[in-house]
Formats: sequence, structure tokens, C-alpha cells
Amino acid sequence: MIKLSIKQLTAIRELASARSFTVAAKNLHTTQSNLSMTIREAEEVVGLRLFDRTTKFVTPTAAGESFSVSIGRLLDDLDLHITNLQSLGELSNGTLSIGVTPLLGSTLVAEAIAKFSELYPGIVIRMEDAPTQTLVTLLMRREIDLAIGTFEGRAVEIQMQPLFDDRLVALSHPSVGLAETARWSDLSNRKIIGIDQGSSVGKMIEHAFLSATKRVVRPTIASHHWQTVMALTSYAKGVCIVPSYACISEFTKMLVRSELIEPKMSRTISFASIKGRSLSPAAEAFMNTLICMQK
Repeated sequence: MIKLSIKQLTAIRELASARSFTVAAKNLHTTQSNLSMTIREAEEVVGLRLFDRTTKFVTPTAAGESFSVSIGRLLDDLDLHITNLQSLGELSNGTLSIGVTPLLGSTLVAEAIAKFSELYPGIVIRMEDAPTQTLVTLLMRREIDLAIGTFEGRAVEIQMQPLFDDRLVALSHPSVGLAETARWSDLSNRKIIGIDQGSSVGKMIEHAFLSATKRVVRPTIASHHWQTVMALTSYAKGVCIVPSYACISEFTKMLVRSELIEPKMSRTISFASIKGRSLSPAAEAFMNTLICMQK
């Protein structure tokens, strides 16, 4: 494989354009002797004379003329790619793919994306809102840069960085009359609007009721979607148990929040990425944006 340095390629292009060692050397900020040596070494590498030289003139040979045109396109493309890389590092353009669980995506992460877009308007954001296991699959397939959710006990290829500890709280219709602090046992005979028990939060709720009441407590109405759960709580005048970050949702404005005790239930919300894979500057900047919002 023939190897020419960027210095040699640049020298060939410049000399073919200037057709003068004096002018080309000046444009390249070098001496005529250094430029002459660079051209001679390049000709030795390719095994062809690229320039005809006389005491007064220097002109590219037919091979040199053709080669210099190709070099020009090559170096222009290289400059463009370097500029694009610098733009990615400076966050002036690029794409960020985020995976997030649906409730996070419609509350906390939605706020973070709005803030991030203000800071870095050149970054295009693609958000995948899906259950945790789907997010892990998307990470493994390299279809998203970063995921946000709960990932305990997931694939060993996944690395996690804790974002915050989230506790479960109760939201109720004002007519229910729950106090600011409530025991889980206080809710067992209420009209409970619940998330599907196949979800991670649904399983936590079932465990908390079992711990507090020594029996299985089933929701009166259940749904797979958090926004539906909160809307039903309002219309059906019931109680739902949600992650605390859900309280910034528009659906909770008319509901009363109660802290839950005996037991207190919480889980860790984390960033997840592939072990050994460097995050893009955009992904790191988004992580920092979300972290700053939690302080």
C-alpha cells in the first residue's frame, strides 16, 4: 500500500496550483528547499515524476495534473469531516438518541429536553419511550445513545450511573380526605386506581400493601398507562400510587399528594449505557443538564 502523508499531499496540490516553488512555499509557510524535498520524496513513493522542473518554470506532468485534482477533492472532503467532528464536539450540530420510560418521558425528561434544546439548538433529539426491557434491547443494538429508568438486575453489558432516588407517593381526589402523610394500610380500603402489576412500580405497590396489611390488595381499576391512571383517579374520585416525579404532570393539578410511610418505598432512577462505549458529547451534555435540574 502506497503511503503519502497529509503534508506531501498538501504540497502536491499547492505546487500544482501555484506552479512556482517560491509562491507555493510562501503559501505553505515553509522554505523552497523543504518544499522541494517534500515533492521529491512523494515522487519516490509513487514511483512517478509529478512535476517537470526547469530553472524558470515548474509544471505538473499529465499524471501530476490528474493526481493533484484527485488530491484536491480528497483534502476538501477531509477538511469537511474534520469540521463536522469539531461541530459535534462543540455541540453545534449532531443527533442525540435517548430511550426513556413513558412516564419519565412525559414529565421530568420532557422538561430536560426543552432545556437542552434551548442550550444546544443545533442538536436533533430522537426520543424512544418504551418499557425498561425494550430500552435495554435498544441499547444493546446501539439504536439509542443513552437510556433513563430503573435497570437493576439487567444485562451485564449495561453500566449505570444513578441520577436520583425516587419514592412512591399517593395522589388522591380531594374528596377522599387523605392527610399529607399516609400509611399504606390507610389506603387498603380505598378506591385504588392502579398501574398494571406487571410493571416494576406495580410490583413494588403490591409488595408494599402485602408488607403493610399482610394481604394482597388489588386495584379497583387498572391501566397500562400512567396518564390514564392519574386521569381516572380524578374522575373516579379515587387514590393512585405513583413515582414522585409524576407530580409535575398536568394530570395531577387537581389531586392531593400524600407521602407514604410504613413502609417507605423508593427506587433508583439511573442513566444506562453500554460498558466500554464512550458517550457522545451531546449525550454527556444531556446527562449534565438533567443532573443540574435535580440539584
